[in-house]
Amino acid sequence: MVAPLNSTRSTDSGYGTGNSAADLSDSFMKLLVAQMQNQDPTNPMDNNQLTAQLAQFNTAAGVEKLNYSMARVQDFMLQLGSMSTASWVGRHVLIDGEPEITPVPTPRGDSAGSENFSFLLDGEAETVTVTLTDSDGNAYTAELKNVSKGVQTYSFEDLTNFKPVAPAPDTTYSLSFEASNSGGDKPEISGLIQRQVEGVTITANGPILHLQDHDPVGMTDVVVIQK
Repeated sequence: MVAPLNSTRSTDSGYGTGNSAADLSDSFMKLLVAQMQNQDPTNPMDNNQLTAQLAQFNTAAGVEKLNYSMARVQDFMLQLGSMSTASWVGRHVLIDGEPEITPVPTPRGDSAGSENFSFLLDGEAETVTVTLTDSDGNAYTAELKNVSKGVQTYSFEDLTNFKPVAPAPDTTYSLSFEASNSGGDKPEISGLIQRQVEGVTITANGPILHLQDHDPVGMTDVVVIQK
């Protein structure tokens, strides 16, 4: 039978603080030695139970070391990613936002596109309805047919079936989108805007991109990195 041990001890007894798996394992080994020295020879300790307890401490120590190593790897990858974003300065990126377009007049008197617009579609759509709204709130709708999933880029000339009429040229319109299929489902769609990266700030939470004519954004806000 194991003799009882005094449960009170001073802070300089040599036992660990218990704040880590190594401290717990060290304390266990010292308790084990004390138990072996005070055990009843006619009723010895259960070796299998002691071995299982020691294995648990070793496993805890191994997990603790693995977590530490993974944290170091994560920090390294974060630093590596932050350094790589420095090469984005001067390049354009697509981020979530409300795109705009300004049709220009043609010799025929109608309108033509002056720039492209982009959006992100999470599933194939038979029809994407594009709504062009001017500063006075006047709205015009047009359609895109058989649009594939993913980031898509179109121009004003790709728009068809304007209602109620084609929008006037030399006017800036904000664009909004709605995707639909004949079966009734409506894939999610969001507009994208293009901005140039003017600088990068490295922070503990990752790089912050400073964009032209836009508030700073995080690395995860970027949908597409363009040349």
